[in-house]
Amino acid sequence: MRCWILYDRTDLESNTFFAERLRDCGNELGMDCSIVTTDTMDIEDAPEIVISRIRDSDLVSQLEDYGSTVFNKSSVCRICNDKAFTYSFVKSLGIPILPFSFPGQQLPPGPPWVVKSCIGHGGTEVFKAENEKEVSEYCDRLDGRKPIVQQFASSPGRDLRVYVLGGRIIASVMRSSNSDFRANFKLGGKAELVEPPSEAVDIVRRIVPELMADFIGIDFVFGDGKVYLNEIEDVVGTRMLYSLTDLDPARMYMEYVAHSKISL
Repeated sequence: MRCWILYDRTDLESNTFFAERLRDCGNELGMDCSIVTTDTMDIEDAPEIVISRIRDSDLVSQLEDYGSTVFNKSSVCRICNDKAFTYSFVKSLGIPILPFSFPGQQLPPGPPWVVKSCIGHGGTEVFKAENEKEVSEYCDRLDGRKPIVQQFASSPGRDLRVYVLGGRIIASVMRSSNSDFRANFKLGGKAELVEPPSEAVDIVRRIVPELMADFIGIDFVFGDGKVYLNEIEDVVGTRMLYSLTDLDPARMYMEYVAHSKISL
């Protein structure tokens, strides 16, 4: 089975280890894997399998139209890579999220507020606004990036990522920062392996059968003793798993892919 490990070129440059690990593990499992970037791919030569590490749901949908089985599929890409779609999806499931609004609407409870891009990722394009003037300034800065304004979590600088592969929780990591309200590992936050709280596990179990994703990270924030969903990462990073555990997520993912194709 031919398989593309598909990346945008800029993302590939900072994720070469994982891309090569996916390719090598797939080849060891009998696939014919190659790393392909969106700027060089020939969609008419689309393979049987695509491991999508891109955030372009339209392109993923095109690959599906050409007959590829894509992990994660286009509906997952569309929901997870736009926070407006993510929040609409989880609200329909009754999952708690912190109140939010869009520019021009009444602000959620505050100050302070978090102003972020609906289509940002990795903790980039996320700002803390102390007053309404800063909210307006940050929204202007994010013009064209679909800004969203959200209530500030009462326990900032701490969040939980739950890794879900094939509908099963494989690890949970608590991220924290003493110097930044964002706790992202790539931004210098600390990370430790933890058992997820029961509230988070319950939310994961409600999301899994509805989203039908292959490999994702589900992020939670905390406030007033409660757990709130923050976002769902489609192109979930694995640095923390390699750093904190003996797991090999690339091999686990490719074994899952190989088994899924055999089962189809």
